[in-house]
Amino acid sequence: MLTVLFLSQKGGVGKTLIITSLATALAMRGYRTWLIDLDPNATASKVLGANNPSNVNGSLTYLMGVARTVKVSTAFIEDGNISSIRIIPPGTSPVANPYGALPSASVLSSRLSSLIRGIGSYRARPNFILIDTPALSPALSPGLTTALISNTEVITLVATDEPGGMGWLGNMLEYASAIGPGRESIIILNRLSSIKGGLDIGVKNVIKILRNSAIEAAWRLGSIPYLIKDPGLSQFRRAIDELTALLERLNAERVWARP
Repeated sequence: MLTVLFLSQKGGVGKTLIITSLATALAMRGYRTWLIDLDPNATASKVLGANNPSNVNGSLTYLMGVARTVKVSTAFIEDGNISSIRIIPPGTSPVANPYGALPSASVLSSRLSSLIRGIGSYRARPNFILIDTPALSPALSPGLTTALISNTEVITLVATDEPGGMGWLGNMLEYASAIGPGRESIIILNRLSSIKGGLDIGVKNVIKILRNSAIEAAWRLGSIPYLIKDPGLSQFRRAIDELTALLERLNAERVWARP
């Protein structure tokens, strides 16, 4: 079982679009995939066909300490039920700013670890756990950022080539290395005008996605672009397939390395 955290500097860089496409691609390959949605907007949950519960029984409210159980939903995508994707929506927070009501990093880490262990002991053990978050940084949400990095094996940073993006990547890689040395890092550069050129930031796993208006149009309609059979989306699908193959390899290496 491989736990993969997705982080971005700000909203609107395509992180949730990528994570829902990845979950779909993994499921289509037969992998049991869980998505922990920690974004109060519950966008990933809704795109995958899961309604955010109107009560507090969700992943975010569980971390807040106002829920002792979570609601688990099965993805419903396009024209069918994909039972190999399970979703834990964030739940409805009793306060306007849930991130201002989070406990200390140690308590968050304990609760997140408990949630992941609970998923791991599910009757059909997952192959992958994906964690979607709103925009996070150590400066704005130090406790949650630290707890998330401490409880995951792979950290995936999603950014664009807009000003500030490269600086955030460097800072997050340094921060993650200080918290958990040896964790695998993946960088996804989205909405690029060109995929030519390298990225000298010391990370071997870099995936590039070109800007594409068809992706944006499909996403606005609540569709998952990975499922749309449009030749114009071939580069996006290849990038998601590349990310899927990378996680397959990392998971296999983890299984073989386990004593």
